[in-house]
Amino acid sequence: MLADQLRRASISPYAPVVALIIAVPIFAFIVTAEHVTAYELGFGSFYLLVILAVGWFCGLPWATLFAFLSMFAQVEIGRSNESPMVADPLYFYLSNGNRLVAYLMVAWLISIIRTLYRRENEMARFDYLTGIPNKLGFDEQLKVEIVRHRRDRNPFAVAYLDCDNFKAVNDALGHDGGDRLLKTIAQTARANLRATDTIARLGGDEFAVILPGTGEFAALQAMNKLRKVLVSIIEKNRRPVTFSIGVGVFLDAPENVDFVISFADNIMYEVKEGGKNKVLHRLYMSEKTEADRPARAGAR
Repeated sequence: MLADQLRRASISPYAPVVALIIAVPIFAFIVTAEHVTAYELGFGSFYLLVILAVGWFCGLPWATLFAFLSMFAQVEIGRSNESPMVADPLYFYLSNGNRLVAYLMVAWLISIIRTLYRRENEMARFDYLTGIPNKLGFDEQLKVEIVRHRRDRNPFAVAYLDCDNFKAVNDALGHDGGDRLLKTIAQTARANLRATDTIARLGGDEFAVILPGTGEFAALQAMNKLRKVLVSIIEKNRRPVTFSIGVGVFLDAPENVDFVISFADNIMYEVKEGGKNKVLHRLYMSEKTEADRPARAGAR
């Protein structure tokens, strides 16, 4: 839970600004405290904590700046308080030079860890085979869409897509042939959807699509077009694969991500049971919206 909160905080667009707003007064407090105590308590480790925090949330340039500021502050404090070390200038400046090297090393290391951490988190949200989002990436994007819907009340649609007879491809061509087909499906879907849409591989031969700001007619039109394009490409490769697509159109905010996926998945299974290779949709709405719809239709 803490790791997830840290991840979300570190990738927030406001994180660098907030981190600097917090870091600057803390840094000023450390400098003031060290000046008042005249080096007696030793605040080197506290400077390191500031550099670590700034490096994590703001990146290497800011961490480097705070490393130099820390060294400069300690030099000036030593000179103003007439530290015994100042009596030997060579020792004094070498000592502070070593501190600077240590601070810069910490800034560099935390920037590397930050980069690797972000890369690992990004990779964890994408399917290694197709390069499109996986179940985790899909769930996160769907959460964003649900929140957006609650704010602006625009409908959205989620389509659940299953490859009919995919096992026959695996049996005939092996897993390499099946993998090539999955890549083709992902690339074709991505090329035939809007930039704002999200196509994800949920696992095996099952895919899902998020269509933001999309109502009933537009969702059906988009998914029928996608199914026809996919079938056309697959037929050119002489594969016995077709596509069953269940589309949930949400006029009201659903309970949660799992409900949305289950809703679209159930519609897809209706397609499977009804002969496969077509698009079927259902509307999701609250009881209040459902009661209002006939009245609105009559008013028109």
